[in-house]
Amino acid sequence: MQNNHAAALTPAMDELWSAFSKSGLPVHSLLADCGGQKIHEKYAAPYGPQDLHRMFSITKSFCSLAVGFLLEEGKLTLDDHIVDYFPEYCQNPASPVHPWLKDMTIRHMLSMETCYSSTTYKVDMKSNWVESFFITPPSHRSGQIFMYDTSSSHTLAALIKKLSGKGVLDYLREKRLDSLGFSKEAYIVSDPFGSEMGGSGLMALPLDLLKTGRFCMDTINNGTGVFADYLREAVSCLVPTVHFGQTPDEQQGYGYQFWRIRDGFAMYGMGGQYVLFYPQLDLVLVITADTQNYKGGYQKLLELTHERLSPFLAAVSSPAPTAAASPVWYPAFSASYAFADNPKGFRKMSLSYQGEEGILTLENQEQTFTVPFSFRLPAVSRLEGYRQRIAVQARFLDKNSLYLPVQIVDECVGSIHILIRLDKDMATVYMRKIEETYFSEFQGFFELKKLSDL
Repeated sequence: MQNNHAAALTPAMDELWSAFSKSGLPVHSLLADCGGQKIHEKYAAPYGPQDLHRMFSITKSFCSLAVGFLLEEGKLTLDDHIVDYFPEYCQNPASPVHPWLKDMTIRHMLSMETCYSSTTYKVDMKSNWVESFFITPPSHRSGQIFMYDTSSSHTLAALIKKLSGKGVLDYLREKRLDSLGFSKEAYIVSDPFGSEMGGSGLMALPLDLLKTGRFCMDTINNGTGVFADYLREAVSCLVPTVHFGQTPDEQQGYGYQFWRIRDGFAMYGMGGQYVLFYPQLDLVLVITADTQNYKGGYQKLLELTHERLSPFLAAVSSPAPTAAASPVWYPAFSASYAFADNPKGFRKMSLSYQGEEGILTLENQEQTFTVPFSFRLPAVSRLEGYRQRIAVQARFLDKNSLYLPVQIVDECVGSIHILIRLDKDMATVYMRKIEETYFSEFQGFFELKKLSDL
């Protein structure tokens, strides 16, 4: 498939629009551009081509574009510490800045590797939303583990305003959007304290997103210079999300405020707002919808899309890499760690693996949990304390991140997800249990200090 095959994709887009209509999901629009040619544009009442639409977290990707232009201008670097730009919130002697927050960089914020496990301003929405990012107690070290944090994008929008003197859209209009014909009526909703909602506030036309998406695709394919290099990095898989995502597409990884999806990448907004990029087809899709009242509705939109595009993607797909080119596990490892004080009462962790097999032990004040695992096939055992049968097939998400999905296959049906981020002398552990009643110990962030090699 080449760019000149736009004609072949046109009927596929008509079929996709029909599939959306038959699904019963409230889809508002579908637009498509292949190789710079608009091949589809349909709307469902009450929405039309001139109606602004709330794009929710697609706003995050627009903030990322603005950061890329600031980087090109030399007004920041990605390794700058965010606290240095907001001294007004960080110079209270009675409340010194936490070291984990002090270490946070702009890069950590872009990749959702902040020191927070959730959006800070939602703790107390009556307080200044930007200030909340600097005064909320952190849950773990920055730069360790992906956790979706809209307050980081909100704060990035405030940073863009500080450095450019303009709001996010006004700055982007000056840099590129005006030349694309981006609508003059588009805006970003402000929070109660007057700061732009950089994580969710974009009001724009679907056609605005299609034009922006085409600009991004062309820049990635043919652009040169600092901004183009930044954008290519921004849409790559920089951080694993398997531990976080609950759908196939949410598990493909994250860049700088861009999601990876199967066969491409995306701008991604609540309720089914998408800008989907398929580089192999030079194809950009825009979807707007409101699936908030439909469980799993947003993923259904993606599944229908993939179904219609799979024949075209299969025709241009590259051969899968051989097993020899991608090792399944890493050299033997064995070490013990001490937990920092934590509400779950965990005191010690030991981790060892060699070849295809490994074992994790977690010790709290009352008992020790032993979790055998295998890199090749699920290792079946029983979890002490609960006497429930478990099966664990581990894998490395990158050279420092070991992921253990623990299947509970007994009276309790569910799972425990354990992600271990290993540093030289430290470790960060994130655990999440998906089970109705039990296993509450396995929930939250934990910081550990290495005691010894075993």
